[in-house]
Amino acid sequence: MALSGLLESKNAQRTVAAGASGALHLMIFIVAFVLGGKQDGIGSNDQSFAQLVLIEAPNVDRAEGLELRPIEPMQASTLPAEIAVTMPELPLPASEAVRSNPADEELTPPDVQTQPTPPVAPVVDKPQVTFLASIQEQTSLPQRLAKLAEELQNKPETPLQWQQDGKQYTARMVWERARDGTALDRVVAEVSASDHGKLMSTRIMLKRLAFSQFTQVVDRWDPLVQLHDDVIVGRFHSNSQFNVLRDGKVGPKFLGKVTTSARSFEMSARGRNRESDVFVGGIETRTNRINLPQSLQPFAWAPYDAEARVHQLTDDTRIRFFADGSYMWRTHDAPGSGYMNKPSDHPVYFVGNVGSTLYVQGVVAGNILVYSPTKIVIEDDLIYANDPRRDPQSRDYLGLVSDRYIEIASPGTTGPGDLTIHAAIFAGRRFVVRDIDHPRAATLRIFGSLSAGSLSASEPRYATEIEYDHRFEQRRPPGFPMTTRYEAEQWNGRWSQSPERMADDTL
Repeated sequence: MALSGLLESKNAQRTVAAGASGALHLMIFIVAFVLGGKQDGIGSNDQSFAQLVLIEAPNVDRAEGLELRPIEPMQASTLPAEIAVTMPELPLPASEAVRSNPADEELTPPDVQTQPTPPVAPVVDKPQVTFLASIQEQTSLPQRLAKLAEELQNKPETPLQWQQDGKQYTARMVWERARDGTALDRVVAEVSASDHGKLMSTRIMLKRLAFSQFTQVVDRWDPLVQLHDDVIVGRFHSNSQFNVLRDGKVGPKFLGKVTTSARSFEMSARGRNRESDVFVGGIETRTNRINLPQSLQPFAWAPYDAEARVHQLTDDTRIRFFADGSYMWRTHDAPGSGYMNKPSDHPVYFVGNVGSTLYVQGVVAGNILVYSPTKIVIEDDLIYANDPRRDPQSRDYLGLVSDRYIEIASPGTTGPGDLTIHAAIFAGRRFVVRDIDHPRAATLRIFGSLSAGSLSASEPRYATEIEYDHRFEQRRPPGFPMTTRYEAEQWNGRWSQSPERMADDTL
């Protein structure tokens, strides 16, 4: 027992001594590593401040020493500093160990396992609540707005409020002027209504009607003139009472809506005739007048266009158009003449002086307006190079405008047979067919529109057919005059419930 205790005491001493030696060597190595930086060795000029010395102790197991009593574990902290044992730090896990890399080796960032970002659900707007306007409202609301636009076109900032059928309406008019001489003025009406606390809104687009959008407009009907062997395709309007003659063989036929500001029209009929056979598109009396403008000068109806081609004609001039877009003009009884063989993609204006007469004929290619304050005479066929009825993409437009007269030349000039005109025509005072007593064997065909202060008779020289050019619904010949009338162009006939009311409904 005594020998065993002694051996155990000596073994304990040896263990303590070996641990102290190992701890001392470890601390010297750490200090040398930290203070030595990243040097790979000692240069010739470098001075070392520490040197690791290994001491061999072959007889350490047999060294003599004093026998000390065992140290209690909790008394280790109270040992003197010179014999206190500092335990080395535990090595880092393999994934966190510091790895020394050569200076020229590129560091590769570790692969970091990131958590996938959960998809963000899109925000879905609540669908807008819409509902169909009543049948009565679909008719009455556009009509009221068109009338208000006509009345307030010179006072666009006027607030609009009215009440109808228990609803309170408010409207704001946004005016959009024509961008160029062929476009139309438009109005965007933003309408709100309140019906028993329910707020709703809608938007209606209106357009200003040009005179070219009527197949025929007559201000003062000549009481000696009767519509007889006439076919009018499209809308017709007269500011005064007009006369209709229908016999057993021939009678006029209106294939579009007919309106008149007069209380009625005068019909003379032989045999049994029905009104519906004449007015196929229906007729409405006592409508608003369509007043003819005081000024017809084209630049009063078209914004300035620096690229437009303008020919100022001071004397009577004959103008002839050609299918390739070229044209020529010759001053009547004077040496002046001109020829232009360069077609233009921009509007072309022929503007006569006061007192001058312009004579026209030929094949029109382009966008052209002929204006005379006094008179325009049509001497022969005047047609488009590309007829829109065969080519819907045709860009050929012609306007004939005079403050006073537009005439069809005598048979000696036009020649026998039919006469065809492709144009929008506006004669401020009168549209005239000369020498109507010539034996009739022909038809005057107008594809476009005809507006006039009044009309002469055309029979027996010509029966007449006027067919509307539907392209005029969206465009007009350059600088062609416009009416003061508006009509709805676009509306889906639906109301949208306001978001504020929708929020209230969810409470």
